[in-house]
Amino acid sequence: MFDTQKVLQLFNDAQNFKAKGELEKSANLYEEILKITNKLPEVYFNLAFVYMDLDRLDDGIFCLKEYLKAEPEDAEAKYFLAVANFKNFDYEAGFSNFEYRISKEHAIGTQIHLYQEKFLNIPFWQGEDLTDKTIYVYYEAGLGDTIMYFRYLDLLAKRCKKVYFKPQVHLLSLFAENKNSVQIIMRLTDEIAKKCDFQCPIMSLPYFLGLNNKTIFLDGKPFLHAPKRKANLYKEKYFDNDKLKIGIKWQGNTLIGAERAINASSYLKLFDINNAKIYSLQVMDGYEQINDLLELGIEDLGSTFKDFADTISAMENLDIVICNDTSVAHLAGAMGKKCYIILPNNYDWRWHKDISKCNWYNSVKLFRKNSTWNEVVERIYLDLTHSF
Repeated sequence: MFDTQKVLQLFNDAQNFKAKGELEKSANLYEEILKITNKLPEVYFNLAFVYMDLDRLDDGIFCLKEYLKAEPEDAEAKYFLAVANFKNFDYEAGFSNFEYRISKEHAIGTQIHLYQEKFLNIPFWQGEDLTDKTIYVYYEAGLGDTIMYFRYLDLLAKRCKKVYFKPQVHLLSLFAENKNSVQIIMRLTDEIAKKCDFQCPIMSLPYFLGLNNKTIFLDGKPFLHAPKRKANLYKEKYFDNDKLKIGIKWQGNTLIGAERAINASSYLKLFDINNAKIYSLQVMDGYEQINDLLELGIEDLGSTFKDFADTISAMENLDIVICNDTSVAHLAGAMGKKCYIILPNNYDWRWHKDISKCNWYNSVKLFRKNSTWNEVVERIYLDLTHSF
């Protein structure tokens, strides 16, 4: 029998070190507990996240697997194991556990709330043959996620008779412009529901389409374009100059990604670039920070955006987009626009452990925060002065 008091003290100290960001000390204490006993699953659970914060993904995955041996029904742990596998570039290992994500549960709940029985009467697609079948696909999670996963709808459409897709309202006009073989809808009507053989939330598509670690990226090629007429209107009004045109955005939804938010003033160094014009793509949360940059001559495009068709039309005229991990980053990548994405130290799984390249978008380059946001922008400044 082990010394309970000693183990409890080690556990509490390990948690305290983690809370203070002293991750190595935290890991050492959890490891010390495991030398005493490996019968406490919560030690494996907590140590997994310390390892992942230290970029020790293989160790984190091992700990989550050990935890799930003791707690096999823990859906949260299954989800975290999935994203750890994804970040470690192993989608095949993570797909099934990714089905335990909260965003899927929320998406289904939203559809039930909106459409009730007519939604519930449509079976979930689990990878069955779709020949001569019709499927209803709907959004989940954030706007950036919907843009990122939109690439799979054409592939899905090639396997079935018809695809109906319901995106968030702010993406309706953008996707209607890029619908290709998919029918974009505002709502699930009785008529559409009766035609549907299956339903599927959009972030489940790669799994049930049978994609693997190589095919999931679909070559990273562009799959969205701007409406030509609207892009030309933006060109005439805001881009009639011969300068290097740089678009910036610093903040998304801080309720689900506060660590990704940058201060607008961190971009000050970019205003030192010779013959450059800086454009703001910022909307909603954080928009007021543009006041810190107005005296430097920044052009406010964000206040003109009603939806993402406006956003992509303005971005069509930029030479490069520089932004935090937000929907604009995915939009830039999806349209093939040169884009530098600034990532926090503990960045999202989709950018992978090796961020020397971006597998999702060929036009994107990733910059990780090492110390401060200003330090990252300094690196971007040096990169731009050598690239343009």
